[in-house]
Amino acid sequence: MARDYLYKRDVLANFLDVVTDLSQSEIGYLHLVDEARQEIELAVWSGKVFERCTTAYASHYPVSDAGIWAESIRQRRPVVHNDYAGMAPHLKNGLPEGHFPVTRHLGIPVMPASKIVAVLGVGNRSTPYSEAEIEELSLFINSAWSAVGLKINDIEQRELDRLLKYNAIQPETTLLKVIAAMSDALELRDEYTSAHQRNVSLISHKIASVLDLNERQVEGVTLGALVHDIGKIGIPAEILNKMKPLNGAEYQLIKEHPSDGANLFKNIDLPIPLAQMIEQHHERLDGSGYPNRLKGDDICIEARIIAVADTFDAMASDRPYRYSPGRQAAIEELRSNRNVKYDAYVVDRFLELLDTDPDLKPGAIYK
Repeated sequence: MARDYLYKRDVLANFLDVVTDLSQSEIGYLHLVDEARQEIELAVWSGKVFERCTTAYASHYPVSDAGIWAESIRQRRPVVHNDYAGMAPHLKNGLPEGHFPVTRHLGIPVMPASKIVAVLGVGNRSTPYSEAEIEELSLFINSAWSAVGLKINDIEQRELDRLLKYNAIQPETTLLKVIAAMSDALELRDEYTSAHQRNVSLISHKIASVLDLNERQVEGVTLGALVHDIGKIGIPAEILNKMKPLNGAEYQLIKEHPSDGANLFKNIDLPIPLAQMIEQHHERLDGSGYPNRLKGDDICIEARIIAVADTFDAMASDRPYRYSPGRQAAIEELRSNRNVKYDAYVVDRFLELLDTDPDLKPGAIYK
């Protein structure tokens, strides 16, 4: 784990992937546990799970209401179900209705200093989990958990430092005035891009507010989204406002705007990762984005949020050279590329907001 993580969930997800691969399992999950309150906090799932269901991210519920993944918490030891289908009728708490099939399941409590802090489960392996394998896997998980904790503590300390620095900046300070002025300057030459940035900022703020981000990150992504396309300020207006599709050379010029925008802020000491947000908002989890073809958690969480908001607004709004593909087409793009190009946790929270937030209902911002 010799990596510089930016987000707690990425640490947990990476550790889960290691254990899922090590145990030769198809699926896996890692949930946090408050043993004193006997409460589970849903945290991360392995990639194969995303193909079967949406996430119920950051929700909490009692251990007593949980299914088979909580047996290892209740019994305070690893619990295996090598024939889940045969055992299901005899289990007190089985899988919820509509859950995808589980053939085998192994739940292991994470117990540093004899206190349960998490539960890690794997399942659907082609062969049964042996007692020797279970013992070895439990030993590995509990031994490696200290390294996970150190990574998370490092992230939390850096975030605390940034938050203290951010709290010293008030709305009337020069930084925020400069960011607002740059957004206004772009509006003078390209009204579409400026309106698009405002929409993306609104959506990004709403998404960030329902994820497990702190105050600094929520406000930071709101500001970053407000100027995520600022690099377009150097692109000729006749290209930005062209009424026909762009040719190859023009499109290549457009693709330089994330790097050009990031360069405006790279040498400025800021309490938010503004340059990274701007440079990475067209990167995609599978490495198909630009300008640096970053993958997965090499993309900062703020840029992953902006990517979802940016994609939705771009498709749900008219552009100079084409009419909008429409709200439903934008939703399908996000759903079909969830956990492929776009962060699944971000997509799932955003799709929930589309159903519940009045500002995002049809007829509010979009048709």
